[in-house]
Amino acid sequence: MPRCPYITPHATIPLDYIDGDLHEIAHGYRYEMAELCRKYHIPQRYITPYISRWSSGFVIQSNQNFDDNHVTLLTTDGTWVRLPLKAGAAQYKTLMRLDDYERLMQDIEADYPPGSITATLSATLKQILEVWANAKANGCNHLDLRVLDEIVAARLNPFVRSWLKQDTAEISYSA
Repeated sequence: MPRCPYITPHATIPLDYIDGDLHEIAHGYRYEMAELCRKYHIPQRYITPYISRWSSGFVIQSNQNFDDNHVTLLTTDGTWVRLPLKAGAAQYKTLMRLDDYERLMQDIEADYPPGSITATLSATLKQILEVWANAKANGCNHLDLRVLDEIVAARLNPFVRSWLKQDTAEISYSA
């Protein structure tokens, strides 16, 4: 599936996770990047926020290369440089325990008939979690997985925990 030509590959640029020399990368305030865009005839939609341990601001990112583990940034002299992202750019502490979610989804599939709204929602959530797990395992840096993790974990972790406690209580009671 082709990507929209107006969207840059990375929503934010994690400068701490870029391998290479960053001294020549054009970075600064948004208005400074807008001036560079006008100077080099680059669309302003290429202006992308960056984050690092020490600061934040904006860089100009090309949308030409959609390799998941590289980023193409504008230098101060108006040339593009392609830099690799370190593998840690997609690593963070996971809020979800996927094995627990998988057990819950299997039990829902067993309890509800195919075609019911609950079974359909469960299958959809299962597919979303599979995409999330595959992207995290492959180190896909163009997806900000933290947002998905926070949304799903914030809403479902209490239900999964209570379901697991109920499940273990039934096992210990029947034993």
